[in-house]
Amino acid sequence: MSDPQKLSNLDRAAIIYKTLGDNLSVSLFRHLSQAQLNKLRRHAETLTKVPFELKRKVLEEYYFQLMSEKIKIFSDGEQKVLFDFLKPMSSDQIRYLLEPESELVKALVLSQLDMSVQVEVIKNMEEDERARVLIQMNDIEQIPYEGIINIENDIRDKARLVPHKAHFNKGGSKQIADILSQLEPNFEEQFVSHVQNEDPDLARDLAKYYVPFESFDKLPLDVLREALKSVELQDLALALKGMEEEFVKFIIGNLPQKTQIMLEDEIKDAEGPQPRRKVETARRKLVQSVKQLASEGKFDIEDFLDTDMIE
Repeated sequence: MSDPQKLSNLDRAAIIYKTLGDNLSVSLFRHLSQAQLNKLRRHAETLTKVPFELKRKVLEEYYFQLMSEKIKIFSDGEQKVLFDFLKPMSSDQIRYLLEPESELVKALVLSQLDMSVQVEVIKNMEEDERARVLIQMNDIEQIPYEGIINIENDIRDKARLVPHKAHFNKGGSKQIADILSQLEPNFEEQFVSHVQNEDPDLARDLAKYYVPFESFDKLPLDVLREALKSVELQDLALALKGMEEEFVKFIIGNLPQKTQIMLEDEIKDAEGPQPRRKVETARRKLVQSVKQLASEGKFDIEDFLDTDMIE
């Protein structure tokens, strides 16, 4: 099996099938029935040690046969740029689109994109896959012209099913901190303690956003005073319920004299047991106020809650 002229059409097709692989060949021979395709696949499996030169000649012969039939792609009189439909897509969408494809198809499609998009998609692949795709880029010229057109049509159809680019929340430590601030303080404390032991990196990230009410005495005084002004005195009186006496004195001491007198009246009105829900709601209002000040750039939460200080 060294002379292409002595090969049957089935032999030629089987060599093309074996050289290009199943995914690409199925697209290339899409005109065949399932029975014919199965026959071709079985025959390709019987071919062993096909000389490289013979593969090259068969592919060249097939390519020039296609070109002799003057296969051209035109659109409104202008020559069409293959894979132009990919340009508006994000790298995430292209990665999703190419996920089930063979390395050769991935290499072909990626090679049509801007270099920045190629790099963005490739760097998110596993190392082994990344290497295989890069190697296949060297073999793109072996794909027959009709095969490229068939692949383009196939990818175009699949691209219509790719979800449009949408904004979505990617979670992260900020979202965790926001959720914690809406849950029971006891759970907050338990979770933070657990994370400090199990995931120190996450604990450090949480420190950027997590502001427990009992740490208000560590805040910059101007931030603390602005936060205290942002809530009703009734809420402040409830928030102080059950806190250590020294902490309560510190908070009250950072209020204007007139406000201190008014707050003392509110604290008297709140004497006796109060629903936990009301106390926790009041504390959340203060925490949210501090977070708002941080988001406005008034201060950095992580700096003022950091216990690792150097005198």
